[in-house]
Amino acid sequence: MKQLWFSTALVVMFLVGGMSQAQTLSREVRERIIASTVLITFPIDSKTDSIGSGTIISPQGYILTNYHVIGDNDSRRIAPKIYVGTIRFVDQPPEIKYLAEVVAADPNLDLAVIRITRTADGKTVGSLNLPAVPIGDSNNLVVGDPIYVFGFQGTGGMTLSFSRGAVAGFTGEDKESGGKQWIKHDAQTGPGNSGGGVYNQDGELIGVHSAGVSGEHNSRTGFMRPVALAWGLVGPNVPNLARNSTPQQTPSSTPSSTAASSGSTTWPPRISEGQTWQVQVQGGQWSGNWTVVLSSRDGDGDPIGTAASSSKTLNAVMWQQDNILRLNLGDSSYPYARCRFDPQSTTGPLKGILYVFKDANADSQEIGTCVASPKAAPTASAGPAWPPKLAVGQKWQVSLKGDKLDDGGLLTLSKSDSNGDIEGRLVFNDNSYLLSFFFIDKATAMIDMTEENGSDNPRTWLRCRFEQQGSSSALSGKLQSFSTDKDNNISNLRDIGTCKATLGR
Repeated sequence: MKQLWFSTALVVMFLVGGMSQAQTLSREVRERIIASTVLITFPIDSKTDSIGSGTIISPQGYILTNYHVIGDNDSRRIAPKIYVGTIRFVDQPPEIKYLAEVVAADPNLDLAVIRITRTADGKTVGSLNLPAVPIGDSNNLVVGDPIYVFGFQGTGGMTLSFSRGAVAGFTGEDKESGGKQWIKHDAQTGPGNSGGGVYNQDGELIGVHSAGVSGEHNSRTGFMRPVALAWGLVGPNVPNLARNSTPQQTPSSTPSSTAASSGSTTWPPRISEGQTWQVQVQGGQWSGNWTVVLSSRDGDGDPIGTAASSSKTLNAVMWQQDNILRLNLGDSSYPYARCRFDPQSTTGPLKGILYVFKDANADSQEIGTCVASPKAAPTASAGPAWPPKLAVGQKWQVSLKGDKLDDGGLLTLSKSDSNGDIEGRLVFNDNSYLLSFFFIDKATAMIDMTEENGSDNPRTWLRCRFEQQGSSSALSGKLQSFSTDKDNNISNLRDIGTCKATLGR
């Protein structure tokens, strides 16, 4: 992005000796990546536009990019209009075709997920089926691995640029200490590469190019965020992630597990108490991944239960009428949501439309989509996903948000204390830190944080409280504060905000 410090210098860097002879990606893979690479821009003033890159990771128009490409990290302000350009011809600048909205963003990680929602002139888009790339495992990278960078570099015009290099090393959040919060690379990049994709030898997205630092004698080091740190944004919010060879496969189910759970491959599927369904919802306040547990039946004989997503729990009822399957999500008041599934094949995830009912007198309104999969009964050897399995050496990216707090950092679990809890330090971007204890109490995961040299009478604490949820590596919960006296008695426990913790992959 041209206007921010991350990529202000237009420095041309030479590839390492011999790299020009390295094996490149196949033509088929390159063409898929090119079609999935987008230009992201918004007007800064009447004469200047911000320019960056992004990558489509779901056919439904979800894009992974940098936070500073769609807003300002310091002020935490998002651009009012975010335009997206796609490639029609590789020898021409991208065509500005769409407007996008922010789905999830973290200025501390400098990462964001946006979704195409309208055409550039403001018209609502219909169902999208865009080219998308698969996400790889950045934890498998080692120094010297080849990498490939695609984006709108900004030097030599606004057509697409390709460069290649190698993983040059790893570094911590401050780009000086140890860690794997950043991956260094030596591929040639420019200011417009910010937010663009970095790929491994298999054509999988393994990083987001985010910054470049110029050194002496025309040297330059590129920095990318490993995609492992993006899962906290991507996992709960992006349906139908692209996969190698099967770009539109839904990860929550396979045909065999669906058939085994429903007991049939014909419409309608069997619905009964005791079933668990995974439902991906996109639309309004109901967006997210829901675990629907059908535990009993109502007075009409329809299966009812609960739907849980992150820290939210709603009532759920699932029933069939006129050969249509319906799922209601809500509480005892309006508005509530309904997923409607019309007759279709049951050898894969069920795809439907999301409607909202705003009050008793209003007609339903279509607001999004639903994808539902019956969850196969666990085998005897399968262990529960909850609670998280904590271990010394783990690194968790933690985000804290409250009325007067919006910060985050890296929690490294370093040792077990006398109670068996895992102890570590939560280090913030300014290198300040909190002494932290990560532990499990009656199926609730908690992180207690305090100043290492704080007063003991009373001592002030922050607590991230994570109730049981669908993921044990991307946690969402409450942020609380409390005090302890010299005898460790807790007082003044209260909710003050929200907390997220994502395990480095």
